[in-house]
Amino acid sequence: MAAGRSNSVKRTGANAGSRGYTLLELLVSLLILLTVTAVVFEQIDQMQKKSSSEAMKLDLSQQAREFVNQTVRDLHMAGYPSLLMYSTPPDPTQVAAGLVSISPTQILFEGDMNNDGNVYSVNIYYVANDPNDPNCPCIRRSMVQKTSADSLNEGLGPYTETDHVFPPGTGAGQSGEDLFAYYDQNGNPVNIGTGIDISTPANAATISTIKTVKINLSMLTNLRDPATPNGFIRTSISATSRVNQ
Repeated sequence: MAAGRSNSVKRTGANAGSRGYTLLELLVSLLILLTVTAVVFEQIDQMQKKSSSEAMKLDLSQQAREFVNQTVRDLHMAGYPSLLMYSTPPDPTQVAAGLVSISPTQILFEGDMNNDGNVYSVNIYYVANDPNDPNCPCIRRSMVQKTSADSLNEGLGPYTETDHVFPPGTGAGQSGEDLFAYYDQNGNPVNIGTGIDISTPANAATISTIKTVKINLSMLTNLRDPATPNGFIRTSISATSRVNQ
């Protein structure tokens, strides 16, 4: 009898030790695992979107900075060499007229841009639309060597382009600032209206008072910002340049 009771106890203990999980317990465990996995992958997805967004913004910012730095360097050379640097009148093609034609979205000037002794005509202008260029609105920079005394009609040469420019100006749907703003030696704004050039003495006198040019560039791509639902990649940058004229 004792042996029988011992065998019965052993069998009961073995059955208790082999007991498994219930279906409910498995479902709860699976739900917890799926929740944790979803949270982890959501965080990974957000990190990837943020990283992609920052890379796109960095690329756009670099393009904007390259344009602004190039324009500042160009404007530093505007008006060099001037007529006052010569004791006798030289060949007109070797004299830089400085600022030639200006507006809120365009600036034409002359100077020795390459430090090679030659004077160049530089035209930087905003293009609102070009049916052959899907990257516009854009800004183009053309530079040609000066070939005549007529500074207003040197024409355009090959150009470099800054793409995806947000329309400059203060109206609806615009960036809020003009692409170019002009100031005198005291920092006061110079009123140029919609644009003036050196073709008349009065306008030439107004242009001669300009000593500083401010560049305001805003860029907006047609690429969605991965980190911002329904948003686009945008950047803005400003700089000022002294004009030696």
